[in-house]
Formats: sequence, C-alpha cells, structure tokens
Amino acid sequence: MAATSTRPGLFEVFVDELRPFEGRLGASLRMTLCCVIVVVLSMSQHVPEAALSCYLIFFASRDNAASGILIALALIIAASVGILLGLLFLQIAADEPMLRLFFMAAFTFGGMYFSVATKAGPIAATVGFVFAFVMTLNDFVPIPELLSRGLSWMWVVVFFPMATLVLVNALIGPNPAKLARRYTARRLAAAAGVLEDEPGAREQALELLAEGAGESGAYTRLGALFGFHSKAEAARLAAIAPEARSILTDSFGARPDPALAQSFALLAKAIEERGVLPALWRPFADIPANLPLAASAERLAGWWSGRLPLPANEAEKAAPADTFTNPAYMQFALKTMLAVFITYAIYTVGGWFEIHTAMITCFYVALGTTGETLHKATLRIIGCLIGAAMGVGSIIFIMPHMTDIGHLLLLVAAGSFIAAWVANGSSLVQYMGWQMALAFFLCVLKGFGPAFDIDVATDRILGILIGNVVVTIVFLWLWPTSVSTSIACNLSEAAKKLGEALRPFGTSLAAIAPKLGEAERLGRLSNFEANRLRLVSPILPHAAAIEAATQEALPEVARLRLLRQRQRYLFGAPRCVKAATLAQEAETAGFLNLAATAIMAPEPQARTMLNLSLHRSTEALHRLERLAHKTPPRAPWRRDLVETAGSYRKLVDGFARTLEAL
Repeated sequence: MAATSTRPGLFEVFVDELRPFEGRLGASLRMTLCCVIVVVLSMSQHVPEAALSCYLIFFASRDNAASGILIALALIIAASVGILLGLLFLQIAADEPMLRLFFMAAFTFGGMYFSVATKAGPIAATVGFVFAFVMTLNDFVPIPELLSRGLSWMWVVVFFPMATLVLVNALIGPNPAKLARRYTARRLAAAAGVLEDEPGAREQALELLAEGAGESGAYTRLGALFGFHSKAEAARLAAIAPEARSILTDSFGARPDPALAQSFALLAKAIEERGVLPALWRPFADIPANLPLAASAERLAGWWSGRLPLPANEAEKAAPADTFTNPAYMQFALKTMLAVFITYAIYTVGGWFEIHTAMITCFYVALGTTGETLHKATLRIIGCLIGAAMGVGSIIFIMPHMTDIGHLLLLVAAGSFIAAWVANGSSLVQYMGWQMALAFFLCVLKGFGPAFDIDVATDRILGILIGNVVVTIVFLWLWPTSVSTSIACNLSEAAKKLGEALRPFGTSLAAIAPKLGEAERLGRLSNFEANRLRLVSPILPHAAAIEAATQEALPEVARLRLLRQRQRYLFGAPRCVKAATLAQEAETAGFLNLAATAIMAPEPQARTMLNLSLHRSTEALHRLERLAHKTPPRAPWRRDLVETAGSYRKLVDGFARTLEAL
C-alpha cells in the first residue's frame, strides 16, 4: 500500500519526549531524593567523588522497586569483586608497561565482544571498562599505597549511592506486582476501547502492543523474587499476560461490541485492583462474530480466579548461538578497542589525565550499528553541553549567594530533577538526561565546600567531547554497520509472523507489533548515519511503506482468525468451497512468507518473485469470489464465505498497492 511517511521531525519528537506520562514525576522525584541523600552523606562523611556517586543513581535507577534493588546489589558486588581483582592484576603488571597495555587491550576487547555476542550486555561492557581503566591508573598514581587507598575509596563511592537506592526503593519504590497487574489490565482496557470504537483507541492499542512482553515478565519474576507477590499469583500473571496481548491484537479484527467492551473493562478493573469477579460473571458479546474473543476473556478470567488450571509453560525456541561465528562481533570489539587506545594516547602523551572521560566515553557510546552509536554520541554531546551550562550558570549566578549546605541541597535537587525528567523518557532521549546530570554534578560537586573553579569540570566535559569525536570517526571509517540490516530483519520477522498467523492453529499476532515498533525506532536512528551509508541501503527508502502495509494488514488477519474460530464456520459448505478457502489461505500465507524473504533479497529477483506469488494469490481469490457469488442467498454458510472473501480481497489489494508503490 502506498503509505507515505508522516513521521515527525527531530524537534517534534524531542518535545513529545518531554511530555509527562504516568509514573514519570514519581520516578524523577525518587531519583532527586536519592541524589540529595547521597550529597548529605558525601559532604558530612567527606567521601570523595560525590559527582560520580550521584551519577550512579541515574545509571542504576529502574522503573520498579525490585529491578532497582537488584541492580544496586549487583553493582555493589561487582564493585567489590572488580576492585579486588583490579588490584591483583595491577600488582602483577605494576612494573611492566607493556603487560599493562596487554591487559588493557584484552579486557577492552573481551568486555566489548561479549557485550554484543552474549546476553551479558552492559554487564560485560562494564566489567571490561573497570579492568581496563584500573590498568591506566598506575601512569598517574605510581605509588602503590596511594593507588590501593584510592581504589578502596572507590568502593565507598559506589556503596553509598547503591545502599541509598536500595533503601528508597524498598520504602517508596513502585511495586512490581502492581505494575505486572496493570500491564495486563491496560491491554484489556485498550481492547475495550477498540470494541467501543473510541477515537484514538487503535493508536493507543498499537503503542501498548509495541512494548512487547519483556516488561511484564520482569515485573512478574522480580516481584516474586523479592516477595511483592506470591509465587502462585506470579504464575497466574505470567499466564494471563500473553493471553491479554492476544486479545488486544485480535480485537483489531472484531466488530464494535459495547457489551463485550464492558465485560473487558470489568475484567481489567478486577485484575488491576486484585479483585474478585462476581460468581455469575460471564463475558457477553452482542455480535456473534466476536464470540471467540468472549471465550478468550472467559478463559483468562478462569486463570486469574483459579477456576481453571494454568496452561503449561511453553519454552520459546532459542535462536542458534553465533557467539564465536559472527564476524561483526569481533569487528565491533576491535573498533571500540581502537577508539579506547586513541583516547588513551591523547591524554597520556599530553599528560592531561583530567580529560580521561574521553576513554570512558568510548565504552559507553559504542553500540552495534553506526546509527545507534552516533545517536548515543549526539545525546551525550547535547546532554553534556546542557548540563555544563546548568553547572557553570549555577557557579556564576547562584553559588556566590549560597551560605550553607541547605542551599547546596536545593541546587542539587533542582538540577537532579531536570536531568531525571529527561532521563525517564524513552531510549530516544534517555541518555541525554544521564549526561546532563553528570556534567552538572561535575561542576557543582567538586569538593566539600563552595568552589568557583570550573577547570576540572571543563576538562572532563572536554574529554567527553573528544571521546565522542574519536568514536564517530572510527565507527564511520572502519567496518561501518548500518541500522538498515536490523530494520530489514525486524520487518522480515513481522511479515513472517503475519503469514504464520494465517495458518490453522497459527501463532498469535501479538509478536508483530514489537517488531514493527523496533523497525520504526531504528528508522529514526538511521537519520544519524552518513549519507553514503543511507544511499547504499536497499531497505531504508521503503521501510516506512512496508511497515505501514504490515500494520494495515494486521486487522484483516485478525478478522480472519476470528472467522475461523466462529462456531459452525462453513458448516455444510460443499468441498469445493472449503478447498478454495484453504487454497486462498495457503497462497496468502505463502506470499507473506515470500515477502519476509524478499525484504532481504536483492532486486530485481525479489520483485519478480513477489509479483508471481501475488498473481497466484489473486487467481485463487477470483475463484473464491466466484463461488461466493454463485452461493444461494439462503445458504447458512454464505455469510462466512462472503466475509472471508472480503477480508482476503482487502489483503490482496493492499499487497498490490504496496508493490506498486515500491
């Protein structure tokens, strides 16, 4: 279908990212409170590096209490083990510069390699960074006793903020059990909105579906682990969350039905409030075509109330591991290692350790693709400049009038809240808030009293800018990897799952929206890539149209799934009608599966294959429509056949428009 891209510009996206949403104010206030407590402890106990301690609050904060506690405890353990092992390796290589460089290269390469090749992710990158950075300290603190004492203080610098985060989350953090119930309730309420045909309901439903299943699973597991709800309730929530996503997706193909919408709304309220449904409650559908949805809701309610046994957990088939076979992982690790050594050489040769943030930047800006890396670098630069402006402005205009620690706490609270508000946005702007906080803290938290010298802060900020420039040059020059490959993979998966959903007993449609959402996110990040990468990409010019076509096909596929579940579907129809229906189903599913392959295939073979497949699907549809036209008006199965042919007609016409537009 000839869908044109109507994506907003960068400024509109940024403004939209700053708008309030449920939970954003609370999360920002909790992060602000933690920063204020850390400053009080650091100033009263003379703990150094208060700026780093406050920044760790931003690094470790999560959207629920259990995740926040878990990551805080993990960082305390990681800091303890990392500092001890770092001291051990430093003692081994203290008098051997070449051995220190070898360890530095090995830790950098290993950490960044396993950060993309395994599920360890940021943990592997952080471990690699800690070990590599410790290897550089001997160049500037050559006295072992002082170095050991400094590293011991670093444990305190990590422990104070993490202990504060654990305490605040335990007392006032968001309850993950409540969030897990709300996750399911919101999807049922959104399905009610779709069935009521409320304005904007379908757009809201697509946003919820794009969030995927990761959040719900984390809330459920961690809630049970930390005792926020029982294991029995966690098992019920784990079972009903996928069913709620399937109900929401299938509601796109349903007819408006206020009675069923009211049933969904009551069920959503009962789950969110941990309530009990009335004993005689049954979901009621005014429209016979919506009866399968009512049956799904009744099954979900039975699992929630305990009347029905929970389904057996089906383990997802893991994709084959390519940890040691994918050359992209090695290339990524080598690029990052090169950037790290370039920045290390810059501040070592010049004896300018104050800009060591250049090397740190390389670890935390580098990502798998050029678009993602440059997007993160851009956020780091902008956030760094905004935070520096906030800090320098505070030093010039506010600090001369400050007389006690209370004034400092008010200043820290104001700066922390502004940065936290940005940091609690989506991934499109989150990292900018982190850098605003770091630059601001570096300016205003440099000692244990008022300080008006901005040299240290400006040096570290300059280091961040140098690190971003180096990473940008390296990732653009050496093995540049465009986001277009990831976009194509996500669109291909969405088309494949759409085809699978058409098959008898096919998979749920709920997995499609997250793939489309990820493709859209990566499409925005492609704007950060160099034109030479964008111009050679075969998918970027057509990604928005393919994404829109898949979204437009989703309601018709959902309607066909509901039709198949209808009682006495095509009951009594002659064998030729059933055969024609099955043939159309196979041809349409085959076209979608072929489209999933063609997205990754070169022109013109891909277009030729798709045109031939669409031609076969159109011929099968003509046979089905002729049978529907010849069917006697009073045949009990005529309505099923007409509605089925109508849905396939919309699908085939949409595919034809998309191919023509491409």
